Amino acid sequence: MRLFLFGLLSWYALGWTKNVRLFPDAFPLELTAGRALRLLLGTVLCAPAAFAAARGRRGLVPGAAFGFLAAAVGACASRWPQLGRAIELCGGVFTAYVLKIFLTTALAATCAALAAALTREDWRPYSRRLVLALAGSWALGTLGAELALSRVWGYGPPSLAAAAGVPTNRDARTLAVAWLYPTRGRSYHVDSRRMSSETTDLSPDSIDRIESFLERTRLRGVFAEEALEAVRLGRLQRWDEERALDAMMITVPGRAHPDYRRALELLRAGPVTAERFGKLEQLSAATGRRVEGFEKATESQYIFEGFSAAYARFGDEAKAREWLTRLDGLWAVSEKRIEVGSLEDMREGRVSGSLFLDERPATGLRAGLFYVWNSSATKTTHYWLSGSRVPDEDGRFYFDNLGPGRYILGLLGRPEDLRGSFTGVPGQFEVTYERPDVLLEPVRVRREPEPAEDAFGPGGLREGRVPMVPEPPLRFGR
Repeated sequence: MRLFLFGLLSWYALGWTKNVRLFPDAFPLELTAGRALRLLLGTVLCAPAAFAAARGRRGLVPGAAFGFLAAAVGACASRWPQLGRAIELCGGVFTAYVLKIFLTTALAATCAALAAALTREDWRPYSRRLVLALAGSWALGTLGAELALSRVWGYGPPSLAAAAGVPTNRDARTLAVAWLYPTRGRSYHVDSRRMSSETTDLSPDSIDRIESFLERTRLRGVFAEEALEAVRLGRLQRWDEERALDAMMITVPGRAHPDYRRALELLRAGPVTAERFGKLEQLSAATGRRVEGFEKATESQYIFEGFSAAYARFGDEAKAREWLTRLDGLWAVSEKRIEVGSLEDMREGRVSGSLFLDERPATGLRAGLFYVWNSSATKTTHYWLSGSRVPDEDGRFYFDNLGPGRYILGLLGRPEDLRGSFTGVPGQFEVTYERPDVLLEPVRVRREPEPAEDAFGPGGLREGRVPMVPEPPLRFGR
């Protein structure tokens, strides 16, 4: 009977730490109110019974005291799986690992010390101080850790969506992207694109809120890294090239480093202007002696190649050779040799065209210009965002200050607007020294008509899905 009662007591007293189960992008499971109540009642009832079975009536009072103290300490211990996960996300991986391993052991040792302090005669002179010290250390340590993590690292909300006050990815809109170049056996193709990250919606309003969350927390917190990546992805998905480049270049020592590869892709593909060259210099200065982003030799090789090619794009031979020298130093440990582009001094490239939707100016669509890059390392073709425009009231758009190279055109809009036939598809076109000004044929999109239900019934344009809450119109800045 004693063995059974003490075993049952141990099961209840140590059951507070059984919630160490991790989600991929959330905290460990918290104890439900019902389970916490069962553990509390079980500890409080089993402790007097177990102590009385061992010591008779003398064990009732110490058993009851032990039950309440063990339940209080267990409630504090039940918070540490979540706190440990938060500490891990803040960078304390080793500390979180130690907490995960020794949490139940520490709770068991504390319960054993409490039982000894309440029952052993030779510990009676200082039993009260020991009990207060043990219970107080758990309470103060748990409360202090929660306050510190909440104030400094944003602990508390279960997800980035809750922390930044934005919808989750389940509420994100789906847009369509029409790629106007030959592929898949057709002259063009249309893809769907869900405007979300892995956890949050990436509408313009949501991106602005996540940016405000980053400014408010100063890039510190449990969700800082995820929020920064969401902003970068959102700006790039919506073809907001300048703000995407600014987001890629965000750097805070010890907290965030630039996304060098994607920033260099935007710099190499975009306009060749003095402002862009200043951003390239700023990105180069951000490297300094830092190791963040350069942990792997192959990744460093791609970044060095990107810097060299970007400076060559802007015609700066000295800086291109400087980064090429760093690239040479990596060839001894890297398996891939990458060709660097030649120097270019063209600045006046221009691409212009017009866009119509059902014979009307397509002011509700966004036209994107993409630079075509063939990688000599991976033998693949990449399409880097060069710029984007919303057609004016006459349907016209243009891109200027371009460097030489091959380009393609893409369209971003609602699925119902890009479901149909296209004429004037430009395919791949080239801006050269001999032909710096490229005038594209008008691109016309004719939406697919809805067939009639009977042979003599009227047809019409297919209506878009009507949601329970009307979707806001696309917000494209000019």
